[in-house]
Amino acid sequence: MKEHFNHRAELFDSPKNTFLAQLVYQQIKRQVPDLSGKTVLDFGGGTGLITLPLAKDAKSVTLVDIADKMLDQARIKAKKQELQNLTFLCRDLLAEPLEDTFDLIIVSRVLHHLPDLDKTLALFHRHLKDQGQLFIADYTKTSKSHHGFIIADLEEDLRQGGFSDIKSQILYSSDHLFLWNPSQLFLTSAKK
Repeated sequence: MKEHFNHRAELFDSPKNTFLAQLVYQQIKRQVPDLSGKTVLDFGGGTGLITLPLAKDAKSVTLVDIADKMLDQARIKAKKQELQNLTFLCRDLLAEPLEDTFDLIIVSRVLHHLPDLDKTLALFHRHLKDQGQLFIADYTKTSKSHHGFIIADLEEDLRQGGFSDIKSQILYSSDHLFLWNPSQLFLTSAKK
């Protein structure tokens, strides 16, 4: 997976990816309008499509990704925007967790790539402060693809993982959204 995203890094900020990231960012801002004192972890944040707008408002943002070339693109953009409150980490948090905890964790279009959902949700729970909020944006599962999620199942997994106040909404639908199949982009939020 690392090689796949390193290969795509320079072209990742396509109009489609930028549009979907903006939808996610805008909805997070609606739900958390004041980010000024918040610490944020963008898990698998890639080229910073969500990280950089968040950094303009948040106290600090940590972008973690396994693909160093994606992080290079994020660093270039952060430098151009003169953003100083960012930390970039090339790291697999499942293998090497952080000691820090965060007010918000953002996981946008990443979770469907990870093999162990329970372990991943436990990692997020451990990295959230009490009353911290997790935002998961991903694709709905369709009959044509084994990737993605059935929202009700994900919500139940979050409940089983110790999260509460779980809410989901559809942000966008398209006939060719995910792997050229019909799907929906959803956003699920949950609190620790």
